[in-house]
Amino acid sequence: MAKYNYIKLGVKKSGDLDGLEKLSQTQLNGLYNGDVIYIYRGSKSKKVYIGQTKHFFMRNQEHYVGTEEKFNVANFDNVVILFSEYFNGSALDDVENQLITYFVSDNSNSRHRTVEFDNDEIINRTGGNSVNEYKDRERIASEVILPFWENVLYDELKWVKTPTLNELRTKELVKYSPIKSLTTQQSDLIDEIIAKSNKNFVINGDAGTGKTVLLTHLVARFINENPHMSVAVVVQPNWLKTAKNIFKIYGMNSTNITVATSIQLIESRNTFDMIIIDESHKLSRRHNKQHNRFNSVYKGDFYKCQSHLEIIKKLGHQIVLMYDVLQAIRPANITREQFSELTKDFEKRYLTTQFRIQASSGKNYTSDDYINGIKYLLYKDTGLLKYTNFDPNFNRDVFKDSSPDAYFGYFTDKPLHNLVDWVDTDRNFNPEHINRVLAGLVEPWKQSDGKDKSKTHWHEGDLNRRWNSTQENWVHSDDTDAEDQIGSVFAVQGIDLNKVGVLIGNDIQVDKDGKLYGNPDNFYNINGKFSKAEREIPKNKKEFTIFVLNIYYVLLTRGIDGVRLGFWKNDEFRKYMEKTLDIGRL
Repeated sequence: MAKYNYIKLGVKKSGDLDGLEKLSQTQLNGLYNGDVIYIYRGSKSKKVYIGQTKHFFMRNQEHYVGTEEKFNVANFDNVVILFSEYFNGSALDDVENQLITYFVSDNSNSRHRTVEFDNDEIINRTGGNSVNEYKDRERIASEVILPFWENVLYDELKWVKTPTLNELRTKELVKYSPIKSLTTQQSDLIDEIIAKSNKNFVINGDAGTGKTVLLTHLVARFINENPHMSVAVVVQPNWLKTAKNIFKIYGMNSTNITVATSIQLIESRNTFDMIIIDESHKLSRRHNKQHNRFNSVYKGDFYKCQSHLEIIKKLGHQIVLMYDVLQAIRPANITREQFSELTKDFEKRYLTTQFRIQASSGKNYTSDDYINGIKYLLYKDTGLLKYTNFDPNFNRDVFKDSSPDAYFGYFTDKPLHNLVDWVDTDRNFNPEHINRVLAGLVEPWKQSDGKDKSKTHWHEGDLNRRWNSTQENWVHSDDTDAEDQIGSVFAVQGIDLNKVGVLIGNDIQVDKDGKLYGNPDNFYNINGKFSKAEREIPKNKKEFTIFVLNIYYVLLTRGIDGVRLGFWKNDEFRKYMEKTLDIGRL
């Protein structure tokens, strides 16, 4: 039996409802005193308004008393009211948030904002009070939201364009929505940051622990509570377009919000009440292997500064940094020592819940087991694990599972063919998935190659592939061969993918003592390694190794639904991995 019902009514310009005479007394009682989700829609304007209430008749009257501009100009002529035996306070908050994010994503290509909601109420609620796990939450997702969207909104009413929610769930507008539900940990952190406006913060977190979601919610909460104050959001170039779109689509394109790269922010010379920096581990420092524009900011009042972070600290009253010590990937990134010194007076907080990686249900291992195993595999001899949320007691079964739906696996031969086949097979069964093959920087390329589709970089028998043609917004590139391109770390850092194949190249090798080291001779990124003279310094040798390890850490933590490895001219690492993680091959 269906776990939801709905009523569709007409709406007159006055707000009077058409079709009430056809309803039963039970349905009318539900409209008077029922926990419901409601969606207004204008047939001509295509605009929708999504809300929740315990008294729909009363709420409808409130919307149409003439004080709400949205209802004065939208020409809503239909409304659907959704009922379910599962609905209560927490459920209504959750369902409303989810439907808003799905509608926003479904309409993201529209030139005008078409999805309306009570912005103040939503952001106050999710910014201050998380929607925790509650009874029947999973049932609501599968038995109410999913069939209501696909059977009613799409099939019957044709109010939405996307037939399945699986397709929408992979989009950034859903994953990083500033009205998405928060965990208690995230919500408490936002409360603390807002309350302690004279304190700066470093938010530490492994890949996939919700740093970016926390960022969007923090911006929403700050602007909502401080409409006359300014906030800057500093992001990496490959996420700039998406970040701007998120704030615009959700009606947060206020003149008080600036979204920029660190260079753009510094060159503006503007000051802000709050500056939030995503992926602060990738901030630049003064360095000879840096692009000229990155170094051009060290002038005037900033000529003595040694990093972008040092400058940005001068531009913001409150600084909030999202940080992962394992994701710095170039010599020109701010060093751990510099970061530590510049943030010695900052409040340090940690995010621990893993959101990205989803181990298959029914397994005896978790996503945390995978993350801890990858950290141990790459960093056990580096001394860095003590700076992370590392648990040495991870379940190694995640690396030993050989079933078809195992989260992790690897191929021992024809790595390119096997990884391409693996992601393509999944794509055939799950067309909505965003799958990619990624690789270490072990094949040469030039910037100009991105414009030439005939230029390929990866060759294995009759299979030829090229590097990603662009770094910015690559996973949504318009290139006809975008899904077939091999992704570099620069194109996917900070990005979620569904299934990920990773080519482990021979830039990472095993020395005579059985420890990993980075080999610059097999590494093709001129700005990613030290000069020959600098390489002779022991500290730089170690740092280069860490950069290479960090690149693979980023690549190996992109997959939501699964990861497979292939070894590109590097069987020694396979043997090292099998020994380190106690993997026995039959």
